[in-house]
Amino acid sequence: MKWILLCVIALSLAVSPAFGEDKGQIEVTAKLVEIPSKFPPNDLYDYAYVMKYEVVGGKLDKQTILVAHYKPRLPRKKIKDKMKKFVKGKLKKFKEGAVHKMLLDPKLEKIWQDALVDEYFATDKKSIRYWCLKVDPS
Repeated sequence: MKWILLCVIALSLAVSPAFGEDKGQIEVTAKLVEIPSKFPPNDLYDYAYVMKYEVVGGKLDKQTILVAHYKPRLPRKKIKDKMKKFVKGKLKKFKEGAVHKMLLDPKLEKIWQDALVDEYFATDKKSIRYWCLKVDPS
């Protein structure tokens, strides 16, 4: 019985570390190469929107990555709802060609379970969708 209880405690610690602890998160500097369509209005529903980046430097240099941003119409500092603890940074507006410094989490589904606008899914089901925890202009 003690062994089972220890396993349950260890498992719960493994899957729910505190925000800010290293959970496989990575920092990248990347160029926003594509916003595939117009962002939905913020007043319809809460959503995250997937955009395409090319990493410039570091471990993922020259790789194309897909990054989900929560309500991209809003400046990051204006996010005050339940997602405030998962969305930080100084970026005011997303624009193709801009370079961003980001903190990413590869476990998007552990942070976000609601609507995901992902126009790449039909053609690319295998790539990781990163959750952007923090984004700043570079």
